[in-house]
Amino acid sequence: MGAMSYEAELQRQHPRYRLPMRATIDGKIYQVNDWSMNGFAIDAKGFTPGKKVIAHLTIPFSSYEFSLTEVPAEVLYSTDPLSRTSFMFLNLEEGQVSLLQYVTDAILSGEVVRAGDVLDVARRTDMVKSKQVPPPPRLSTGARIAQLGRRAAATAGVAAIGAALIAFLSANVYDELYIIRPQSAAITAKTVNVAAPSVGRITFLNEKKEVAFGEPLMTVNPAVGNPITVESPCDCVQVDQRFANGDFVRTGDPVVRLMRADAPIVVSATVGDKELMSLYGVKTASLVYPDGTSVGEADILWLPGKGGTQADLPREPLTVLVAPKKQLSPDMIGQPVEVQFDLFGESLIGRLLGGSGSAVAAEPQVGVTSGEVKS
Repeated sequence: MGAMSYEAELQRQHPRYRLPMRATIDGKIYQVNDWSMNGFAIDAKGFTPGKKVIAHLTIPFSSYEFSLTEVPAEVLYSTDPLSRTSFMFLNLEEGQVSLLQYVTDAILSGEVVRAGDVLDVARRTDMVKSKQVPPPPRLSTGARIAQLGRRAAATAGVAAIGAALIAFLSANVYDELYIIRPQSAAITAKTVNVAAPSVGRITFLNEKKEVAFGEPLMTVNPAVGNPITVESPCDCVQVDQRFANGDFVRTGDPVVRLMRADAPIVVSATVGDKELMSLYGVKTASLVYPDGTSVGEADILWLPGKGGTQADLPREPLTVLVAPKKQLSPDMIGQPVEVQFDLFGESLIGRLLGGSGSAVAAEPQVGVTSGEVKS
């Protein structure tokens, strides 16, 4: 009674299926009457309750079979009058449980059906009529023209973006290959500093912009002795006064910076030694002044070791002097200038084109044509 009660409880837990299955026990094949996830029953007698057996279970399909080998089972009960014996699974392996679970799930979902004494996979025939897509509406002549116009505008926009991108990349490549920009550049002229002759206080400082040769520049009153007056060494322009009247100075302090009245004012550009080597074949430069004035093809006046004997030019190592090509005043000395040297004319391609490419390429850089000044 206890065994039957246990079986009834298990039957409530696991539904039984009357579906094809064969069980091979001790070399003899039995047709399974019904089976579940817990065990199976066969129409046979002669088994002793509690006996443990090793069963081989086969689930036949239409053209293949699923087999579970070496399935441990125990005889739950056996009734000789009814010739029925029930077995309970013992310690099924994970793969065996998965196979049985797959078959039972397929049966419940309708994927597997009984076809005679075998199981088969249900074949679904979805005879659904294809949806008829209505033809596109016919456009009027005006609508077709508008549609063509939109397509043309879109194509033109894409082409414009592509052209702008190509131009941008080309400009960057050109700039990288042929353009040299100095480390710094400014308006400059050859100047001289007039220093304090003694320790003392400045009692007189000439405030005039232009001073004549021999005209007093400053007077320094030392602590001991008579006042000392310093005169202008030339007809000069005072570029800078670094002290004011009444200031205390030491011997050698630069008080006034002078420029000869007729000294040329030029643009001085400081260039790295590697870039400087590339400039000895270049004759012009492009300039942009602080007020926005652009100058193209300004002549290069001097390079270190090359370029005339003008002693009135402010020549320094690693500097390039460029003609301003614009009227400059002493007040502008020290103002920065944007300078560009274009090497295209001296390149192989530039020489093959006769040097015309250099001027053309320089125009978009400085916004001028062939040396014209634009204010």
